[in-house]
Amino acid sequence: MRFLYLIVTNAFALFLVSILLEGVQFEGGITAPVIAGGIIALLNFFVKPILKFLSFPLVFISAGFFIIIINAFILYLANYIIFVMDIEGVAMNVDNLLTYVLAALIFGVANWLIHWFLKE
Repeated sequence: MRFLYLIVTNAFALFLVSILLEGVQFEGGITAPVIAGGIIALLNFFVKPILKFLSFPLVFISAGFFIIIINAFILYLANYIIFVMDIEGVAMNVDNLLTYVLAALIFGVANWLIHWFLKE
């Protein structure tokens, strides 16, 4: 049940990112953010802890701001996985590196707000 909750909140946060940033587009209706949300939930569970551990000195030196770069990389990986999966009619398009960083920042804030409003 927790994984489903993470998928829905990630999908909603990605939808907000696509509304706020012109450089982030989804093709495939509501299916695309939901698939991307599931992929991001899996990446956050398996890959993000490893990245945080390996980049601890950079996170420490930057007072935590390097986490935004890690989140941008997670978004990049999600975009790449969606591209490789090649699901008919589903795509995630992000323009450039700066858009990934801005999307990661907005995604993190939106996700935090969603979790804050929905906490039990």
